[in-house]
Amino acid sequence: MFNTFNFYHIFLFFILYSCIGWIIEVVYHIFILKKFINRGFLFGPICPIYGSGAVLMILFLTPLKNNLLYLFLGGIVVATILEYITGYVLELVFDTKWWDYSEEKFNIKGYVCLRFSLAWGIASVILMYVIHPIMEYVVYSIPASLLSPLYNILLIFFVIDLTLTINSLIEFRKVLKELVNIREELNKKIRSREGILKGRAETVYLKLKRRHIRLLKAYPHLTTGRLSHVIEEIKNKRDLIRKELHK
Repeated sequence: MFNTFNFYHIFLFFILYSCIGWIIEVVYHIFILKKFINRGFLFGPICPIYGSGAVLMILFLTPLKNNLLYLFLGGIVVATILEYITGYVLELVFDTKWWDYSEEKFNIKGYVCLRFSLAWGIASVILMYVIHPIMEYVVYSIPASLLSPLYNILLIFFVIDLTLTINSLIEFRKVLKELVNIREELNKKIRSREGILKGRAETVYLKLKRRHIRLLKAYPHLTTGRLSHVIEEIKNKRDLIRKELHK
């Protein structure tokens, strides 16, 4: 079926696997932490990195499907490159590291590590042999006349969600930078302004929205250079901020 792929099919696979990725993340954290955590990067129940990874694997690994070893190694390469680029770009754009494998052995700048790369290799084998044949059947069962309308509807929702998310992250970054500036001024120990600065800080904390607090909960290992102390302070004040948000 690889030769019958078209853009509609690829996009539908992207959405399906993004949703499956979100479900996997939520179930995993329910099992580990015994509570529900919305791990979606976007507002909706999707994790685009899973959708992107799955689509890339389908496109690049289908020719390797008959060789288990090559499929496994190919999965490692594709997923590791994608995870590294995604982590690097997110930190570059938003000045924030969304996951950090620095404490793992054989990691590269905290973006990727051997243990998770091997796990991605195993996941690629399961994807190509078990999951994707089912997804292929589902997608190719959709009548051709419905592909275009379905694509348009899903694309509109995805673009809206992506736009809202990017706007929220930009707001979040602005709040963090403002708090960093206040912290740096406080560290200068200008006593005459200390009370004023602390008051400004409390006001800025309240600029945080539910979306921003959820991101900190969803990504507990969120780290960054000069903003890391501020992120920890926000986590410590999370309950207070939640109360203000519910007023």
